[in-house]
Amino acid sequence: MSGADQSWKVVTTRLADQDILGIIAFIGERERPDMAEIILEKFIQARDSLSKLPERGRIPPEMKKISILSYREIQAAPYRMVYQVNQANHTVYIHLVADGRRNMAELLKERLLGPVEYKKQ
Repeated sequence: MSGADQSWKVVTTRLADQDILGIIAFIGERERPDMAEIILEKFIQARDSLSKLPERGRIPPEMKKISILSYREIQAAPYRMVYQVNQANHTVYIHLVADGRRNMAELLKERLLGPVEYKKQ
């Protein structure tokens, strides 16, 4: 069951929060503050969609290639949001938000195989 009939808790790691803040700050400085707000809204919509349909994302191709199938991703183009679904506690954990044009294989390896730190609720 995908949990579409009830709401899931969505939690971001500290690093995922830092990813989002860094992206928004970069866009706000390099482009326009209103463009940063538009991107932030895309992230919020993507995050919120996971509370209803947590398994809707695909397995990141870089992870699938090495048979790590516990992560999923959704896109807020050109950005990718990588997360895990924990059925036992009905929670979605967002681990990474990054520009999909980056070397995602290295970034995923570095971020997802290292220690995870969650923000306090």
